[in-house]
Amino acid sequence: MRISYTTALQNGFALFCLFIITTFLATVDVKGQGVDRESLKFIVVMKSGDSFRGNVVGTTDSTLLIQTEFNRVAIAKDLIQEFIPVNGPYTRRPHHFLMPKASPNGPGGFISNYELGFFYGGFGLDSIATITAGLSTVPSFSLSSQLYHIGAKFTVERREGVALALGATYSFITTRESYAHLYAVSTTALGNAHWSAMLFYRVSGDEFAPVELQGPGNDTTRFNLRYEGALGIALGIDGPLFGRDDMGFFAEIWNSDVTRPQNTASVLGIRVFNERASADFGMALIPLPFVAPAMSFTWNF
Repeated sequence: MRISYTTALQNGFALFCLFIITTFLATVDVKGQGVDRESLKFIVVMKSGDSFRGNVVGTTDSTLLIQTEFNRVAIAKDLIQEFIPVNGPYTRRPHHFLMPKASPNGPGGFISNYELGFFYGGFGLDSIATITAGLSTVPSFSLSSQLYHIGAKFTVERREGVALALGATYSFITTRESYAHLYAVSTTALGNAHWSAMLFYRVSGDEFAPVELQGPGNDTTRFNLRYEGALGIALGIDGPLFGRDDMGFFAEIWNSDVTRPQNTASVLGIRVFNERASADFGMALIPLPFVAPAMSFTWNF
């Protein structure tokens, strides 16, 4: 049985939509008789390994009175290992998976590794600008056959729960083929998740480019890169799963040409994290159609 490209694309888009609906429902908090979970600003880590959200509302010589989602509890100080701010470094991710968010990365920075072969990093300049750069390190391929990327993002508007940013990227698909883009992205906090919408425009780069990858010895791989259209759109979301502070989800959908629905790619997956590091595992559906594993590892500082 032969499955057409359009049918495969429709199935992929339907799966993406189902995932979005499911994960949105998973981010809805179940209200107890305590306080709003979002008003609790710390993760309380116990020496036993357990953790929960809470605020310190009272203290004695030997105990702390902590407000949780459901009630107030008195805990001996020597049973508590540490307090981690909920808005710690791992919440300042400047992107969902690949798609940039409007919020700035600063102060601080990050180092990521995608697919075990592409290193990507960046840092924030105050709370306005974020500078990023990356390169691939595919073994046995020449430096001229690697991928290179630089970018800059400026958060021009930031209010409670909403941010707007303008940015530019310059990428090399080998040193012989380059592409430059301008983009505008808006990010909104809805529930416990962050949603982003982006409009991007290709300002330079050929629609059809012959690419040569020089491997070991005289081995050379040649193919034609096809990038039709100039105006594209993207949507992204990430957030916690089931109210957890150590597990979340991410999802993105891209279209590089708004006049060609077949130029659509998507990625969705699960994220595990702590206050400094995170690991992403998911699947990507890209135009061919082709399904590939998607993963990344990030450390924030």
